[in-house]
Amino acid sequence: MPPMAEGHTLVVPKYHATKLDEVPDQYLADILPLSKRVALSTGYPDYNLLQNNGKKAFQHVPHVHFHVIPKPSPEDGMIFREEDFVTRKVERPKEELIKV
Repeated sequence: MPPMAEGHTLVVPKYHATKLDEVPDQYLADILPLSKRVALSTGYPDYNLLQNNGKKAFQHVPHVHFHVIPKPSPEDGMIFREEDFVTRKVERPKEELIKV
């Protein structure tokens, strides 16, 4: 993915893994605090944090990484339009969700 806005930054764990679920928790402990610091350092109050896992989820680089994408204006950064989303009601039993 090319840079989507000024300040678009990748946060990459040193531990090599293709997907998030392959990274041991101790290597993930600093990812969100670091991503937060990166986001705040851009000077923009709005931003997206993006992380894709697998080809079907549009992962193109075979190493887990996180995109911090500033949102300086509605026209810059990641663009989401309601018409781009397919929505459908998906129900999971409460008991199943509690297990997670």
